[in-house]
Amino acid sequence: MSRFTEPLQVGQGYERKALAELWGLGGFQALGRGVFTPRGERQIFLFVTRQREGWMTPYNNFLDGDLLFWDGEKGHGSDQRIIDASVNGEEIHTFYRDNRSTPFIYHGRIVMLRCNRYTEKPSEFVFNVVTLTPEFPAEDVLQLSEEPADYAVITEAGLNSIDRVAPTKRRGIAQRLFRGNLLRLWQGSCAVTRVQEPRVLRSGHIKPWANSTPQEKVDHFNGLLLIPNLDALFNEGLITFRDEGKIIISNKWEAEDKRRMNITPDLRLHTVHSESAQYLEYHRDVRFKG
Repeated sequence: MSRFTEPLQVGQGYERKALAELWGLGGFQALGRGVFTPRGERQIFLFVTRQREGWMTPYNNFLDGDLLFWDGEKGHGSDQRIIDASVNGEEIHTFYRDNRSTPFIYHGRIVMLRCNRYTEKPSEFVFNVVTLTPEFPAEDVLQLSEEPADYAVITEAGLNSIDRVAPTKRRGIAQRLFRGNLLRLWQGSCAVTRVQEPRVLRSGHIKPWANSTPQEKVDHFNGLLLIPNLDALFNEGLITFRDEGKIIISNKWEAEDKRRMNITPDLRLHTVHSESAQYLEYHRDVRFKG
């Protein structure tokens, strides 16, 4: 607790100007960046906006349950400090908003789970929002953050290490990170309709989890982000997709139901990833009820 966190309330909205006054800053310019590190304090504050204006630097930021997915600074100036925060005894706190017209909501302390570092683009971070999950002890989160495996494409040894570190009730973290990678891959929108409301988007495997190798289980190219009706139809094998993205509709269900659900031959994946071709082929050959 410090003079910066003591007056804050989790779940309350704050504007940068109000925070500057609350914290006794000379102005709110210091809060204009995505990262604020108050001098003399062992704290880091992230200001995260999900939807950014077209003229601004594009970032892929979103909050999904108790996981925060955040693209670091373009210049990478704070990357190492954030990565070393837990080791150095520093706390990271976050303010999050959907767009620039809404205030930042204070979500409290977060702990880094994963960082994929890049030089040519912002590094990709994943955090656990500690305040929302008191049943998930911070030391367990820290253990997970120290594992070297990359959750984008994980090795068998890496997957086994997750099983060792996390008790059964917490193993879902790998699947939640898989969902986060799908949100990144599909730009936070349904792979077909481009619907962007995260509460209705379903993350599913193309080649089912039960039939996948450890690497395939968490390979984000083995996944689709779909609205519920399309997700259900895909899982039941009533629709599938060609390698170039065009939909294939099964003839083994009623035409009237297809009309009611607005399933038409012109539907297609809005983005085609060549790395997904092997999984789509499996779905066509094994899962699809042609």
